[in-house]
Amino acid sequence: MVLPVVSFRILHPDPFDFSRPTSFPHELGCSVEFSQKSDAQKFGKILLGFPHARHIHPEKNQTFNILWVMSFKQALLLPKVLGSFPELSRQMTQGLVSFVQDNFWELKGRGGKKFRWARKTQVMGILNITPDSFSDGGNYLDPGIAVERALRMQEEGADWVDVGGESTRPGAKAVPAGEEKRRILPILKACSKALRIPLSVDTYKAEVAKAAVGEGAQMVNDIGALILDPRMGKTIAGLKVPVVLMHMQGKPRTMQKNPTYRDVMGDLIVFFRGRILAAKQSGITEDRILLDPGFGFGKDPWHNMEITRRLWELKVLGRPLMLGPSRKSTLGFLLGGVPAEKRIEATGAAVTAAILKGADFVRVHDVKAMVPVVKIADAIRFNRGLTAP
Repeated sequence: MVLPVVSFRILHPDPFDFSRPTSFPHELGCSVEFSQKSDAQKFGKILLGFPHARHIHPEKNQTFNILWVMSFKQALLLPKVLGSFPELSRQMTQGLVSFVQDNFWELKGRGGKKFRWARKTQVMGILNITPDSFSDGGNYLDPGIAVERALRMQEEGADWVDVGGESTRPGAKAVPAGEEKRRILPILKACSKALRIPLSVDTYKAEVAKAAVGEGAQMVNDIGALILDPRMGKTIAGLKVPVVLMHMQGKPRTMQKNPTYRDVMGDLIVFFRGRILAAKQSGITEDRILLDPGFGFGKDPWHNMEITRRLWELKVLGRPLMLGPSRKSTLGFLLGGVPAEKRIEATGAAVTAAILKGADFVRVHDVKAMVPVVKIADAIRFNRGLTAP
């Protein structure tokens, strides 16, 4: 796996703290993690000579991690003096701009198509063409019923429909590519003709992704972040479609066996920097990349709540963020063990929290119930739908 040699983070303030009087922070708490101790020491010396940098120290028990505090204006100047750290300079410049930029996005699609949205969270409806998905397995195996469901999600307000032919619930067994294609290709073909909104395909297999795009899918949602199939990166690059890179610790069959993290958000940022680099090395341009921290994929309930609460920390990566808490077992656990079909209100709470912490896409089963939730959350976050008093 490709890993970055340096990783910049912004630790505070939360840009979605609505009690702050302005959208621009007065000062920032920052951190840089290095893979080499000598680099950390060299950077620490640069900071000591930089005006207004305060509280500079290595993090306890992590000698390659430097933390400091400085004003936002000074932080904007710091990358200009980092000639010996060009990648860090790039990360800081991108991260600081992304920190104050909020939900103005353009994704490059196939054939010159562009997907644009501003100050509106995208709702992605889930269409599982599987017999064993945790929430709706077996409901949409019939092509006619599946297309009808996709049309209904469109009318209910979905912006995308995500079609998947393999269950990725904890403990799920892998499905051969041929069987996955048999399940989804007729439905993708029919839906691409019937729907006005675009389709995504939920697969980690290059063979399936290529066939799905051939039948009308306009995005690939890869739970493996180009890792599970080594051909996926080159395939996506050739298809020239957007791709969702999702974090998963382990594989579906093993991911919930004692998931552990040193620092869940720091680990995610390092992971995504590595996957973005791998994608670019495969030929995928950055303007085709979205990121999903993988709610429920190799995380315990505490990890999932921490990711939702601190989702904004991923903004430093400069890419649209997706979250899929819909009906997940963490919600059932927090409600005392209720089954998936009784987790709709809990999903609404998680979706609201995700949007108010920076989600650009939410992936949901219950489009009709979630679209009003998203509209109100967007009104709070963006003043969307409101007029000035």
